[in-house]
Amino acid sequence: MRLLLPFLLIALSAGSANWLRAQQPATSPPASTARPPRADKFSLVASPQDVLKRWVGTWNATIETVDRQGKLVTNTAKAKVRLGYGGRWLVSEFDGTFMGAPFIGQEVLGYDPVAKKYILNWIDSAATSFSTGEGTFYHQTETMSLNVTGRDDSTGKMTTWRQIDTWKGPDNHEWTIRTLNKEGREHIQMTIRYRRQA
Repeated sequence: MRLLLPFLLIALSAGSANWLRAQQPATSPPASTARPPRADKFSLVASPQDVLKRWVGTWNATIETVDRQGKLVTNTAKAKVRLGYGGRWLVSEFDGTFMGAPFIGQEVLGYDPVAKKYILNWIDSAATSFSTGEGTFYHQTETMSLNVTGRDDSTGKMTTWRQIDTWKGPDNHEWTIRTLNKEGREHIQMTIRYRRQA
């Protein structure tokens, strides 16, 4: 999924302990009120299930990260996404390569009507524990923002990051993972660009 994913932060820590540090959760961006929602099918979503349906399909993904020397590293992957369990849960299967090794992961995303939040669980082939998160879909900006917590296997400590998934059109969306640097500023650790397969 989003699917992100979402998805790969624990794998990053396996390659570089400096990429992950215990941090305070970042706040989600407020929904923009400066302009009215765009009059297209994306801004006229009626229910959380309709929001989840956007991700259903098979996606080609390009993963962009920066290595220890500051060089841009690009990998490719595929994501197969379906609605399951009565249409309540979005199940994403992520399959690709990362840091020179095969990398697979699964995300389950749904909507909690009591908390009025989207909630997720993520597991992958590099991590030894679940990552969990919650957040909001902002219709005005067509963006899913989730605060996610997982264990940094290099330190054994829990860490929190933010996942932002922004739709660029009906068949492509851009997922980023964001952490806080030493100065307390949020910066992008990873970008995954998704394009729907025909």
